[in-house]
Amino acid sequence: MNESVLRNLLAALDTIYNVASTNEARQQAQEYCEGLKRDPAGPLYGYFLAHKDNQQPDVVRHFGLGLIENTVRYRWSEETLIPEIKAQIRANAMSLVAEGTLPILTEQSFIKEKIARLVVEVAKREWPGAWNDMDAFLRQLFFKDETGREMVLLILRSLCEDVCVYDDAVAGMRKKDLRAGLLVIMASERTLKGHYPDGLKGHNDEVTLMVGESGNDGWIARLAVLLEEILPRCQTESRDAADEKVAAAALKTLSSILGWVIVGMPSTGVSVREDSAGMSVGPECTPMLPAGAECCDMLASRNLADAEREKIIWPLMEGGVTMISRAYMTYATQLLQEEEYEFVKKIVQVRESRRNASVHRIKVVLRHQLFSVIANPRLGHCQSWRTATVRKEKHLCPEGSINLLFSMASHPSVLISSTVSVFWATLLRHETLSKDSTIHSFIPPLLKLYSKHLVKDFKIRYETDPVYRHFASYDFESVSELRGYTDKTFSRAVDVINLGVPIVPLDAFMWVGTKVAETLKTDLMQAYNELQSFDGTLTLMEVTISSLTKIITDNSHPQSSQVMDAINSLLGIFIEYNTKCLPAQERVIESLSSFTDMFKLNSTLLFRCLDKLFKTVEYPMSDMSEREVRQLRARAAITLVKIGRAIPNTLYPIYGEIDSAIQSLAQRNAITPGEKRTLQTFLIVIGFNSDISLDRKTILEKAVRPSLMDIQSPELQEAMSDPGKFMIFIGALELSEASYKSPQAQEVNTLKGVITERRARLSRSIESLHAFMKETIDVKDNQKLALWTPYIEVILPNLFSAIRCLSAISNEKLWSSLSPDMSRVLTLSAEEKEMMVTGKAPSITAGSTPSGTIARLIWDLKNWLSTLRDQSYRVLAQISLLGPVFYCIPSLQGILEQSLFEYVDCLTNRQLRLLINHAVQPIVLNCPVEYMDSVLLHVLIVLFPYLDQRLLKDWMLASDEGLVVDEKEDPDELDITDGIVKEMVLRDLTFHVAGFINAVLEPLKLTSENGSSAQGQNIAGTSTQKELAPMANFILSRDAIAQSVITLICHIIKFKDTKSSLRAADAALCALTTLVQSYPESKLVIGVFATMVLQAAMEALHDSYHQEGQDRLIRLITEVYVEVRGFDMAPKAVFQQALGADNQLLEAFELELSSATIKTKKHALVRNFLQGIIGVAKSEWFKQREQGDRPVSSRTITGKYERPTKNVLDSKEHEDIGDGLANMFDE
Repeated sequence: MNESVLRNLLAALDTIYNVASTNEARQQAQEYCEGLKRDPAGPLYGYFLAHKDNQQPDVVRHFGLGLIENTVRYRWSEETLIPEIKAQIRANAMSLVAEGTLPILTEQSFIKEKIARLVVEVAKREWPGAWNDMDAFLRQLFFKDETGREMVLLILRSLCEDVCVYDDAVAGMRKKDLRAGLLVIMASERTLKGHYPDGLKGHNDEVTLMVGESGNDGWIARLAVLLEEILPRCQTESRDAADEKVAAAALKTLSSILGWVIVGMPSTGVSVREDSAGMSVGPECTPMLPAGAECCDMLASRNLADAEREKIIWPLMEGGVTMISRAYMTYATQLLQEEEYEFVKKIVQVRESRRNASVHRIKVVLRHQLFSVIANPRLGHCQSWRTATVRKEKHLCPEGSINLLFSMASHPSVLISSTVSVFWATLLRHETLSKDSTIHSFIPPLLKLYSKHLVKDFKIRYETDPVYRHFASYDFESVSELRGYTDKTFSRAVDVINLGVPIVPLDAFMWVGTKVAETLKTDLMQAYNELQSFDGTLTLMEVTISSLTKIITDNSHPQSSQVMDAINSLLGIFIEYNTKCLPAQERVIESLSSFTDMFKLNSTLLFRCLDKLFKTVEYPMSDMSEREVRQLRARAAITLVKIGRAIPNTLYPIYGEIDSAIQSLAQRNAITPGEKRTLQTFLIVIGFNSDISLDRKTILEKAVRPSLMDIQSPELQEAMSDPGKFMIFIGALELSEASYKSPQAQEVNTLKGVITERRARLSRSIESLHAFMKETIDVKDNQKLALWTPYIEVILPNLFSAIRCLSAISNEKLWSSLSPDMSRVLTLSAEEKEMMVTGKAPSITAGSTPSGTIARLIWDLKNWLSTLRDQSYRVLAQISLLGPVFYCIPSLQGILEQSLFEYVDCLTNRQLRLLINHAVQPIVLNCPVEYMDSVLLHVLIVLFPYLDQRLLKDWMLASDEGLVVDEKEDPDELDITDGIVKEMVLRDLTFHVAGFINAVLEPLKLTSENGSSAQGQNIAGTSTQKELAPMANFILSRDAIAQSVITLICHIIKFKDTKSSLRAADAALCALTTLVQSYPESKLVIGVFATMVLQAAMEALHDSYHQEGQDRLIRLITEVYVEVRGFDMAPKAVFQQALGADNQLLEAFELELSSATIKTKKHALVRNFLQGIIGVAKSEWFKQREQGDRPVSSRTITGKYERPTKNVLDSKEHEDIGDGLANMFDE
């Protein structure tokens, strides 16, 4: 070691850390230090700086450790690093661990952790094999003193996490040897012999030695003994700080081991009991609390065999659950601060796995502690739950465990309460456990508890309830995030109620019925919070009634008739309900449709129910509450449709009376045209859904004929013949002239009446056709489809004319001669902008524009055009369901191009998205195979390049102007500016274009020759029957379409919109499936596809914007490489051209890939090689590739090998190498 170099290094470090240093001096010092990292003697200087005896400052010691680690991580495979140097580095690392640190309470944590990491980095490359005595060294250090004991625990934990928990890239190269080595040193010699009698693990062609050192007890046993000794001392008032550190380190180490270690050893059970004890220590021992909870979760989450569960989990019955419950209850009733709340979440195992602004991913630690006591499933496998074996000699559901679950469900944290609801649902769904009396006793309290989650009042509670806000502030980064989670909680609450009510049907309904009856007696004042609570109560009733369907239809059920009578009584209260609060009345009207299952069995109150609904449809209008009355009347008509759809056979006998009642309302002008349309739909759903033979042709004719007469009128025909005439027809010129004046309200209302009546004839026709088609077109019933055939030749020409005019008048030039006020028709309003940015209803509604003004009429025109456009597209989509009747129309391809795309340049991005979603996508997807060439070929040849060029142009413009939207940012926090709105609209269009491509390329599932699904099989060459998706095959087998759609996919992958990029990546995977299935027919396309997609995906990987989507992009790259490489050289050529790919390494990789037969191993090989293509994101290009030798360990024996014995408990788990390296690019 050169003394002058050492002096210069110390001076450079002093310059770097001295706040008085100039930037220039600090930069020069930094360059000097970086240069020393490449010096062969760098590890020697690092060892000197890091050792405690040389008395350097902690920051200097940390830098010294970094010098050594840099050599290990990035230069280990270099030829200059001869075995002697590696041995010296290893010896220095051991010396630092053994004698290079200060005492346990003095040494800084970051120094200890850095030294531990250094040892682990060496171990991943040298052990087992070149470093055979590592375990002996660690054992010696463990028994030396408490300082050495903590260092050993840090090393073991870090090594286990890299090999068995995280997808470490270097560990992945030697995963089999490292896993085997860890299993051997963790288990005792006796345990190993029990699991591997012949001392071998693996298959005939490759086996691994599983023989432990003679007399070795294993680390699990040592940790168990340590915890038995130290935890009692940690629970005394005179506890030692060093004991607490060691105990916490031991528990954390166990948490990294228990998820994979051999569990059939007595010491494992001891460890579990000590883990539980670790959660019962006093609140002052904070570090041990979450570590103990983590240990229990890791072991209990394993899918253990019955015998293993008998040894390990059942001992928890002897006090373990009590300890956990006591630990939880110590904190659960408090308004916790962050550290204590984190512990409570750790008990309920709320693991924080944030991906920037995404909501926490949660698991409950007691899901298995409690359920392992109760049964033998793993939560993720529901079938196992249903067939779980139960410990018969004990009470099925220990009340203490269930009490703890209920206490957790009652926690004021929505995150905890919602999570626990999943496990209540699992209990209630279980065939055996749901019959237990203990569970039954908790159902009424559960109904009361989870009914609160049906009230959608999270915003009010957040603003008014300090406890609710306290925990929500910890768990969610924004109100928008909280809103999303409360929606999930709502669904979970519904699930619990649905499952709980049928178990004790009469008691449950009586409680719900009493609650609803009391709520209906409340005198509501239309306050928002009152209405939310009212809505939640009625939702509870609706969920409860729906869950009782099987009960009331089962005559053999002992409580069937009683439940039916109770429901009937409650319906009578609903029918008699009357209030001046119209929103409450509307909600009650809506609830009447939930009684339809009862009407099938008992129609006693059906007539009274229908009478109430018909009377509500003609509820008197009032100037003071016109909007609320219209909503109430519309709700009553819609509820009639729902009832008609649910019980058509029950209503058929009174079809004539219903028809007469509707005609009477229409003749008296008691209903609006829209209400009449809904009531006609009521008649249609009865006629078309009834099992009884009806004259459906006459029913449809009666409903449709008025609409056809309107749309065929000479006035409408003339108006839709030319865009200019259409502008006059919709009243644009009249509004423009009026906007120059200042008309009085009466004059405005007169103008409104004229224009509205004129426009209504067109919109009424289109909306009626859409409503009737939705209810009558059934692709599975040819007779129903045939009923529409006579009307198509009348509907289509007029529909196409309307769509063409609507597109044409989107041209700003047509409006340029009108008054400036009329430009509002083409631009987004403030309300629309707010809704597009935040994704929720605007704070200012349309009603804020004063009625009786020209501005309001312009607003109405804008909304009318938007609605008509949407309805027209949807009618066209419905017609496409008619199949050949539509697609056989002569020259349909030209008609579609003219009506849909002639003025497509005039459409805004928002309008283009609607065109793609609501018209183009259904037309493409519904096209029969025999008409694809004649109808779709030219359309798609033109469409995909157009979308590509338009998106490229708009994204280039957006990039030039500067992208301002961060996808991870809470929409509520965004400023609603024109720039942000424009960008949001572009992102929305891009996402839906990607969705359209994904939909048309979606493949069919592969089926094996024996009929079972072959999807996901790993063995290459599995015999499968090629069942191609007709649309995907059509698109990818026509070169002109295939080239354009692949180009579009690749461009979207590279756009700076991660959601769209990943959706396009999914579309690429769909295309890949079809291309592989159809090979060799796809021979000319598959190579081009692979080249373009790999280049696009790798470019996206280099873009830091797509950091959140890197896993999916890596998956795309690996899938394309593995699937296409067997057919074409294109993937290899792309890797060869990529930055950092070495030809020699590439050939070695190709050889290894070709010899692999398991698909997961192929994927792992591609992912491991992919990290050699330097750079992931621009911000990370400076990172070096970690290096590691791949020595053949003495544990691995390759070649043919015949096993001497059978009945060895081998596990094939994790036989692949490095599969799923989600974080392989991280340092």
